[in-house]
Amino acid sequence: MRITRIERESRLKKRYQIFVNEQALISVHEDTLIKHNLHKGMEVNQHTLRDVMKADERNQVRLKALRYLSYRPRTCNEVRIYLAKLELNPDDIEHMIAELKDCGYLDDRKYAHAWVEERKRNKGYGWLKVKQELKAKGISDRWIEEVHSQFAQEEQRQLAMEIAERRYLRIQHDPWPKIERKLGQYLQRRGFSLGEIYDVLAHIRAQNRIERE
Repeated sequence: MRITRIERESRLKKRYQIFVNEQALISVHEDTLIKHNLHKGMEVNQHTLRDVMKADERNQVRLKALRYLSYRPRTCNEVRIYLAKLELNPDDIEHMIAELKDCGYLDDRKYAHAWVEERKRNKGYGWLKVKQELKAKGISDRWIEEVHSQFAQEEQRQLAMEIAERRYLRIQHDPWPKIERKLGQYLQRRGFSLGEIYDVLAHIRAQNRIERE
């Protein structure tokens, strides 16, 4: 068998129809065409065509994964879940994850560090909240422990204090037990520890000379 024609498909960009013995047999992406050096006059057999088709399927999955990654950074687990929805078998999924990691498209360590900084800076979240988010995204305990160092104890306390003081201005006319409950629950939802919350509440009460009722 021999490739007698290669024609670009009119409706699909970067896809080509491969004619073998003047019969349209397969359609492949431009990447596959180049990688396998498919050209007019090339001798092929059933084994060659199966390999080309399988390679093209992998390339299609890769392009979908890259499109998914183009919207925003993702974790390995997020991409794994996305690929599973394409009904790929687990081995193919792990092969694609490994390929994307090797090419630098996936890096959970880098992702974890960037996520921590963004959540601290833009959301004012404490460590417990951020840790919960990282776990939900499938970040390994190894990287979670590493990024924990980005939450210095004094920095955490200062962040909790700033958030609580802003919140206090909105509820300062309430009775202290109600203020204490509201601020405590608010800080807890934002991921601060009970020890940090206790210190902040004690500081606000002392700073504003509030008598415990």
